[in-house]
Parts: sequence; C-alpha cells; structure tokens
Amino acid sequence: MQQTDNNHQKIGVLAGRGIYPFLTVKLAKKHGVSEIAVVAIKGDADPELSTFADHFDWVYAGQLNKAIKLFRMHKIEHVIFAGQVKPGRLFRGLKPDFRTVKLLGKLKLKNAESIFSAIADEFLKDNITILPATMFLSDYLAQQGTIGKIKPTKKQLEDITFGTHIGTEISRLDIGQTVVVKNGTVLAVEGFEGTNKAIIRGGQLGQGDAVVVKLAKPDQDMRFDVPCIGVETIQALIEGNVRVVAIQAEKTLILEKDEVIETLNKKKISIFGINRES
Repeated sequence: MQQTDNNHQKIGVLAGRGIYPFLTVKLAKKHGVSEIAVVAIKGDADPELSTFADHFDWVYAGQLNKAIKLFRMHKIEHVIFAGQVKPGRLFRGLKPDFRTVKLLGKLKLKNAESIFSAIADEFLKDNITILPATMFLSDYLAQQGTIGKIKPTKKQLEDITFGTHIGTEISRLDIGQTVVVKNGTVLAVEGFEGTNKAIIRGGQLGQGDAVVVKLAKPDQDMRFDVPCIGVETIQALIEGNVRVVAIQAEKTLILEKDEVIETLNKKKISIFGINRES
C-alpha cells in the first residue's frame, strides 16, 4: 500500500459519481491523512460523502475557478480526482465559469485527455498538484492472470488476445476503453454511452458467451479517468450474458473488490488480468 508523507497530511478530493470517492476518502484516512476537503460535483457526487469529509462543498460541472478557490480556502495543495462525471454533462448541466470557458477555448482537441491535462495545469497555477487517482488504492488494482475462481477457456483466451488488439486501437484513438468480442468478431465498441451500456449491447448482440476487454489508454495518465469495474459493471455483464471480462493488470481498479469477485464466481464469469505494457 502507498503511504502518505508529510506533504500529504491534508488532501482534497474532487468527487464525482459512485463508490470511488468514498473509497478514496476512507483509505486516505486509513493511511494517515489527517484532513480531507471534498469538493463534490452537483448531480454526480453522493451527498453522504459529507459525513466522511472534514470540509465539504458543492460545485457544478464546469465551475473550475470555484473548485480551485474552495481547495485554496482550506489550504489544500494536493488533490485527487475520484469518480466519474456523466458524459451528458458536456451537453446538459454544464455551467462553465469564465476560467473554464477560457480553458476550453484554447484547446484545439477537446477529448478527455486534453481537457483533464489542461485542468491539471490550471490547478498547478494555484499551487495545487493533482495526485494519481490510485494514490491509496494500490490493493484494488487488478493483478495478472485469472483473478477469481473461473479460468477462461482456450477459445476465450484467443478472444481476449483479439479484443486486446482491438481495444488498444480504440483506446489509442480515444474512442473508448471497452470492446465486446466473440469468436474473433467485434460485437460492440464503447462510445459515448459508456462501458456498461456497451457491455449490454455487445452481449445481447452475441446472444451469450461474449468476452469483454477493458483497457487503459496507451501511456495512461493515472491522475485521471483510470479504468474501473465495480458492482454496476458486474450487473451489466450478467444482463449481457457475458462469460469473460478481461482488464488490464496494474492499470484497472476493481472497486468493491470482494463483492465483485464473489459475484463473478457465483455467476461462473471469468475475470482475467491482461499483462500489456503501455
């Protein structure tokens, strides 16, 4: 497990959807962080996070300057981004302040990587460093090989290899991080709809026994958009009648890890850690 140092006795968490922010806050405390300021994105973050934070404030998606000012008010110099923001926020519910409008106006390419990188630069202008999103979660990173009790078959391993090749290309092009395959055929590629809907769509098209491959981007910036699977992912796998989910070892977080693995074992779904350098 990663330990804190004297520079990380106080941290900030910019919180989005799901259990990820809760896990980050709880493990940060366990690792010796004495003070945590959470800035939560309205419409995405869970209000219950306030019970675990020393300071808690709301911002709308796009209120970059307000978020930075709140962290500075609490004398925070290190921040972790934890939890997703609904993709639709780009078209509905986004309330950009002048600083965000100015930032977006300078970007020639507006994808997740370029936007997050630019946001990190804005934080740094105010002497706030963005820490890796996995800072306290190293025990939740997928390991290489079969992770649960169900081993993939030879045919499924072939589909994992095929899906890894396709997934590498779509992640490189910043289209998505997930691909669904069966018998050497691509059934679905993750787009704007997100991982879970892509899994269900691909699984249903394959009429059972599909293989899901989820990868990090080449040269994944571990501060942002780290691939995750959790209970909601497992529900999608079951609904799509998927038999294997392959994820990139050391680059993918298994949130709610014990519950996820136990459920996959019961449903006879294999979870497999891919060893791929990127």
